[in-house]
Amino acid sequence: MAITLYDKSAIENVDWQVVTALLAAGGLNQRDPILVEQAWRNSTFCWFGYHEDKLVATARAISDLTWASYAADIVVAPEMQGRGYGKQLMITVVKTLLPFGKTFIYSVPEKTGFYQQYGFRFLTTGMVCATSESLLKLEQSGYIR
Repeated sequence: MAITLYDKSAIENVDWQVVTALLAAGGLNQRDPILVEQAWRNSTFCWFGYHEDKLVATARAISDLTWASYAADIVVAPEMQGRGYGKQLMITVVKTLLPFGKTFIYSVPEKTGFYQQYGFRFLTTGMVCATSESLLKLEQSGYIR
């Protein structure tokens, strides 16, 4: 069974409280729904996956539409994982973004193997710049050394 995937053209029908809850349930931290909506609206691409009219998956990406894209906030509801919904979402994300050059992503540490199935490889030169507080959180969560 597949989820029904909608792109950014369906953004007006999204319940941002539900998206925020989905992100938190999927291990992507609790966030302010107003900022979640802002991030998705400011993204070049968005995807929303529904199963029986319930949001169970989402992803977004920013892109220069020329050389590079950044895929972010890819999540499937934990109780819906293992049904192929993540695969369906990732195939769509990769198919959409690859024509625009390289696609970058950073993942929760335990999900890197999942993304490798879709052609993602580890960078040896990836770096991040952020506030001291953000860097400390990233280090504590195992994202940076």
